[in-house]
Amino acid sequence: MLQFPDIEPNLPSATNSSSSYQEDFLDSVISTESDSLYKKTRPRTTRMVGKWSFSWVGISNKDYQTLMEFYKKVGKYQMFQFKNPIDGKIYNVRVVEKGNWQWYYHGWQGSFTFEEV
Repeated sequence: MLQFPDIEPNLPSATNSSSSYQEDFLDSVISTESDSLYKKTRPRTTRMVGKWSFSWVGISNKDYQTLMEFYKKVGKYQMFQFKNPIDGKIYNVRVVEKGNWQWYYHGWQGSFTFEEV
């Protein structure tokens, strides 16, 4: 199985700290409401699927090229392994969003969002 390149996101140094790392879990609930406004719910699946967004700031041209070559290989369709730098666990994920990448005087800056497979 493919492995995400060993280029860790710059968690504390992103320009907007609220967007340097985000974690979410996709809602798996099915809900119906009766005429008398009682709500019935049940899980759609047996697990909550994780979703993570990471930002990279000030990375070199070499690291940027490595990330883009990897993205061209997997696109938004192929599963790969990603080591989450927050909890150290390895997850099987796919890319769900490639953020805009821009060159600044200190290097490349951009983001990826991954969803657990």
